[in-house]
Amino acid sequence: MNRTRAAVLALVVLAAVGGVAVLAVERPTVEGTESRFSGVNDSTTLVTTELAVANPNPVGVSLGNATVDHSVRMNGIVMGNGSREGFRIAAGETSVNFTTAIDNRKVPAWWASHVARGERTRLTTGASVDVPVFGTERVSENRTVTTDITGALNASEPRPINASLPLIDDPVLVVDRTTATWGTVTPETTPLDIALGVENPSEIPIPVSRIDYTVTMNDIAVANGTTGRGTVIPPGGERTVRTSAAIRNRKLDDWWVSHVERDQHTDLRVSLVAVLDLPGDTTVRVPLDGAGYSTSIDTDVFGTKNGSAAGTDSTRLTGRAPPGPEPS
Repeated sequence: MNRTRAAVLALVVLAAVGGVAVLAVERPTVEGTESRFSGVNDSTTLVTTELAVANPNPVGVSLGNATVDHSVRMNGIVMGNGSREGFRIAAGETSVNFTTAIDNRKVPAWWASHVARGERTRLTTGASVDVPVFGTERVSENRTVTTDITGALNASEPRPINASLPLIDDPVLVVDRTTATWGTVTPETTPLDIALGVENPSEIPIPVSRIDYTVTMNDIAVANGTTGRGTVIPPGGERTVRTSAAIRNRKLDDWWVSHVERDQHTDLRVSLVAVLDLPGDTTVRVPLDGAGYSTSIDTDVFGTKNGSAAGTDSTRLTGRAPPGPEPS
């Protein structure tokens, strides 16, 4: 909670029978704010903010001309603004509620900034309270949101890959390691660069012509395609196979809706398929399930999810790589 440093005294002159009475009224102060997601559709995400106001006077105060302006910024990007005019505060502690609408079209720009800053977001919520006679008071809260999406893909344990083909012994390949880094982010795409250390345990060379990829977030395909230069893995040898999955930023507002709808939860998966050119002019597609990646991402953007303390100044999204091939 943010507190004002001092209270300001205002004098209200009241006409009274037989003279003039002077009543000292102490200024109500803004103690802080709490925000939470309260609704979402394809275009808009609603944020309900509770403004805590302390009225030290023994009677309630009607602030008919007062206005409250509120904003939500993520890495300096204004995601949405809201305002409310006129309200009454009782004696003691009072909560004033109002709603801010986030424009979901701002999500791709925020995502690009989040990745470009090393998967880090500075969330700032600010409220400006303008009360005639008392003046304007401002209160803001800052939180840091971090993720480690690429870290969840990194793995070093051997993962056998089976082709299940006649006359070809399994495993046809073994993925010894997987690493991932972000490429150069643009407003349109977020490249996810993946390197696979692939071993050929067989006695014949295995040509890998390409790698096909799909990235889904809550079953929404945010990236799919094919990439990577062909390579031949010699018998008993190992090569590094590279691919770059281009996440389409324009799809991320759809993902955002699903993330908020699921109480800020996302199931993310990267699926990789190797296209092999085997002897006998045989081309096969082999899912690299063991080299794929699935993780759960949970956020608490405003620090108020499930009754958590709003004063917490940071929240973290974590991911984990699977220990081995996923069950079919």
